[in-house]
Amino acid sequence: MGEKHSGKTTSAAELAQAARAKGFNIAGLLAPSLYDNDELAGFDVLDLRTEARAPLASRRAGGGRGEPYTFTAEGLKVGRRALSPDATKSAELIIFDEFGPLEISGGGWRKEVDLLLASTDAVILLVVRRELAEEVQRLYAEIRSHNFAACEKESADKVIAMLEKRGRNKTGSEMIKLEGMLMIGSAGANVGKTELACALIRKFGKSTPITGIKVTTIKAKDGQCPRGGEGCGVCSSLDGDFYITEETSKSSGKDTARLLAAGARKVFWLRVMKTHLKEGITSLLAVVGQGEVLVCESNSLREVVEPGLFLILRGGDSEAWKSSARNVKRYADRIVVGDGRAFDFDIERIKLADGKWTIPEKATAIIMAGGGSQRMGTDKSMLPIKDKSMIETICEQLRGTFGEILISANNVEKYAFLGLPIIKDKMRGQGPLMGIASALAASENEVNFVTACDIPHIEMSFVRRMLVEAEGYDIVIPADKDGKYEPLFAVYNKSALKPINEVLSDGGRKISDVFARCRVKYIELERDIANLNTRAEYEEFLEKYDA
Repeated sequence: MGEKHSGKTTSAAELAQAARAKGFNIAGLLAPSLYDNDELAGFDVLDLRTEARAPLASRRAGGGRGEPYTFTAEGLKVGRRALSPDATKSAELIIFDEFGPLEISGGGWRKEVDLLLASTDAVILLVVRRELAEEVQRLYAEIRSHNFAACEKESADKVIAMLEKRGRNKTGSEMIKLEGMLMIGSAGANVGKTELACALIRKFGKSTPITGIKVTTIKAKDGQCPRGGEGCGVCSSLDGDFYITEETSKSSGKDTARLLAAGARKVFWLRVMKTHLKEGITSLLAVVGQGEVLVCESNSLREVVEPGLFLILRGGDSEAWKSSARNVKRYADRIVVGDGRAFDFDIERIKLADGKWTIPEKATAIIMAGGGSQRMGTDKSMLPIKDKSMIETICEQLRGTFGEILISANNVEKYAFLGLPIIKDKMRGQGPLMGIASALAASENEVNFVTACDIPHIEMSFVRRMLVEAEGYDIVIPADKDGKYEPLFAVYNKSALKPINEVLSDGGRKISDVFARCRVKYIELERDIANLNTRAEYEEFLEKYDA
């Protein structure tokens, strides 16, 4: 906060630059002042993520104190785009310059700011005039906040320190991996989430005991229902950060009773503050027991749990997504259209084997195991991960999703114990590009997921997303925010085989040499892929995953 015309926008811009230099993702907007002969003439709007700039407001001739400015449609559009869920989904710091009387009264970009405050975990910085600070604090009294003097370097340092602390906490807070959980979310109300859960319990519960879980995530104990409007008091009556109850009736008509009537062994209801999701689900898992097969209804839980499968239901006529679903949409293994009774997805495609939920794909997995492991100093693929070799660990994660798994290697005897086809390079000494070409030629499927043998932890939801995105492309490659891509953790359609062979025939050896000849789609990586190239990286992985 700061006085009017005291340099708040300049300070916010300098903070954005300093945070970006530290490697943080920045989003939001600035409203730089425009002057004419030292007189304030209006404002521009600047998108901090894309640097798009447009005129926002100009002083109205003869305008009074109430409405002194005329706003442009173009500027308002740039601002809405800068604050949209798509623009801010990866941001760690979101700056809004400035939150003034228009927003306090409910106008301007107030709706976008409210949505961000309710849905994102990023640090949100509202630039406010000093005389409005108390009014803004009362408006958002339920949200934890800090006051910073806009034009003091110490304030910028404190914000950077806050970002760094949150980054450390986020890095140290890994997802809970539950392959035995099938999680169902919904884009809106009345699309059949509980009906789908019941159908799955009826189908699989006959042969496997299944526990049902319903999660109600609460943002604030203010009496408001998570679905909007006046609530029933369930949320506001929550005593503590979470509460677990077991359903005992099959006939009460509640969603939990329907799960029990469908054949669930037990059903639990977890009411939990959004800030304590991990704590709540950890406590529930202690009650349920280890290794149980679970069917769970929730959107927000996907932010802390990586289930075996995650389905999101949406209505056929609705394009609107509630914020809790929009935040986790990118994780969905399938988006299913429902009308409350029927669905456009055949649940017969879902499989449950050895306590693990999967949707088998018509695709092949190719594990590249032909490298020399020079930096590691020993064969990476055979390094132990718990009680198995690294390559066995990778195979276990791929089974169930892929009907065919191929090993690209020239030493057939070394990998014979896997019981999988070993595909030798058609011509040796030409690097991994030849390995990919040889394996693609041998694959029985059009779509192929290629992974190196030194990536022991595979986020299968991300792999399934790449498979879905492969339609209409030759190659789908993940890339980080700096443009660094992972060609040995990517999807290659057989249509890429011809250009790959052309590059090899021309003497090319780099995988990137193929890209100019192919239709390539890049997908943003949200978390780094752990390639274990050195002994230090291997030991760090063992410690991190308790392997």
